[in-house]
Amino acid sequence: MKANNCGHEWIISLTQQEEESDLDASLVQIIGDLLEVENFAIYINKHFSAQLPPTLINTHTRLKVLESNEALALLNKVTQNKIRVSRALGVVTTYVPVYYFGKVIGILLIETTKELAQTTTMLAVHILNIYANQLGLLHKSRLDPLTELLNRQTFDKKVIEIVSGKGFLLPRDDTNEKRRWYLAIADIDHFKRVNDSYGHVIGDEVILLVARLLKNNFRLEDYVFRYGGEEFAVLFQTKTEAQAHIALNRLRSNIAEYPFPQVGQLTISIGFLELASIDTVSSIVNQADMALYHSKNSGRNKVTAYSELEVNEEVTTDNSIELF
Repeated sequence: MKANNCGHEWIISLTQQEEESDLDASLVQIIGDLLEVENFAIYINKHFSAQLPPTLINTHTRLKVLESNEALALLNKVTQNKIRVSRALGVVTTYVPVYYFGKVIGILLIETTKELAQTTTMLAVHILNIYANQLGLLHKSRLDPLTELLNRQTFDKKVIEIVSGKGFLLPRDDTNEKRRWYLAIADIDHFKRVNDSYGHVIGDEVILLVARLLKNNFRLEDYVFRYGGEEFAVLFQTKTEAQAHIALNRLRSNIAEYPFPQVGQLTISIGFLELASIDTVSSIVNQADMALYHSKNSGRNKVTAYSELEVNEEVTTDNSIELF
């Protein structure tokens, strides 16, 4: 796909993308057409957080792939609006920053035999800024407006990515032991009483505080969602189910001990399972719900793994329990 000198067609292509994967593919194609070389790599921090390493989006690059710590260190050295050029052993390396509202979120690395024309690098900066703005819009569209947690629509897509093998794993330590994905669904116990006794404004404040506690309990690279009403979902990684249970029980305990303004103490019930096989989202959620209902029906303020349930156990729900 070629474009005129101002990159009009490229800009249209980027701003038309409604899926992150399509946006990434469009950017890779555009940068390749602009540079007319294949020796480039694009690293983007999809979480918009300085604490996490950027992800390589053109995985078939001919350049040496940087380790996560190398990519993060390089990103921290990049300055907004400043293009760096280095020369060594006949290779010219150009570093082009990707920034979003004044914050550097990525970098484009280019290796050539001679320095790129200034018009080319400036057009690359322009294209990368358009990409970052579109990525930011897509990111905002995935958030729940009240809690700024990820929303229900994003949950469905992320589960599909993980069970189909497309979910990526960020390294957290120097061990080679495989980490597994887990899904947990958590529900605030007796939330209807909060709304009935204190009003929906206080109810919303409770949801906001629980959302904050949820985010603080998990790592930045885990995914926390507002699933609906007072119900939340978490996609996270641990090495074993026992470790997953410990993490969720810590969350349950933190919320039970938290002094909610006006309301006092509240509890949550949790059900979870490992995402071990390819299945439909509805089937996976149903299994997590069965574990959640078991926690609810056995006294609330509990964590239950789906694996703890009897295979033929028919989990029933008490109609007096508010789940939505």
